[in-house]
Amino acid sequence: MLPLRELQARFLRSIATTPERSDGHGFDPALLELVEGRGRLGSTDRLGVYTEMYWARLLDVLRDDFPRVAAVLGADRFTALAGAYLECHPSTDPSVRWVGANFADFLAEWGPVDDLPFLADLARLEWTRLAVFDAADAAPLRLETLRAIPPSEWPRLSFHPVSALRVVRCAWPVHELWVADDPKAAATTVRPAATVLRVWREAFAVYQTPVDAVEHVALRQLLAGAPFGVMCDRLEAVLPPPAVAREAGALILRWVEDQILALPLAPSRRGRAR
Repeated sequence: MLPLRELQARFLRSIATTPERSDGHGFDPALLELVEGRGRLGSTDRLGVYTEMYWARLLDVLRDDFPRVAAVLGADRFTALAGAYLECHPSTDPSVRWVGANFADFLAEWGPVDDLPFLADLARLEWTRLAVFDAADAAPLRLETLRAIPPSEWPRLSFHPVSALRVVRCAWPVHELWVADDPKAAATTVRPAATVLRVWREAFAVYQTPVDAVEHVALRQLLAGAPFGVMCDRLEAVLPPPAVAREAGALILRWVEDQILALPLAPSRRGRAR
């Protein structure tokens, strides 16, 4: 009798394959000898049941995690593509949460979807939404807290993003496909356009919105931990100096409203670069 650990490893290797390869020649012979046939099902047939269920479960996970990609591709094409992906990137984590971790990168390099060049960006957005949904909770900064800060302290003030915030850079405006009633139809009219998306969560709802060059610069400083004064300095590259303080303040207020800034606030020793 095989040791339990080796038996489990052989069982996983045998069933963790596409149904097209799960014939009698694809199963471990030593494992087949240990499986008892019953009724009309021999050992190969019984292992085949596990293979089919394992495969179907992974397909369901990918379909649930990337619903807009699946809608654009259609059922048959998505199934074929998901099969090719799992051949290249088999599941290695005990949790199915991470099955699709490499899906966007796979789509970016997979020749058979060259007719849908936006697909990798769409998958990247969908995966980012999952990450944002799963991110840890954080107490958001409230407007009354912000109002209590003396103006003299603002240049050295460091704002902290909540965990449920991501910035996605895309070559296509895939957020339009995500909100479309019929993503497959919308895909026929989408045109390339460099797009930066802010993705965040409020309670149990995940949102995304395109941001302009000004907010993109500010978000980069926020995520880098730069104090407000440094953020303003960087904004001078995309704004006339007289408008910087006003626009930066407006962004902070917008972020407070969207609950993407977390407590606590802290003065920074870096100050404002001059």
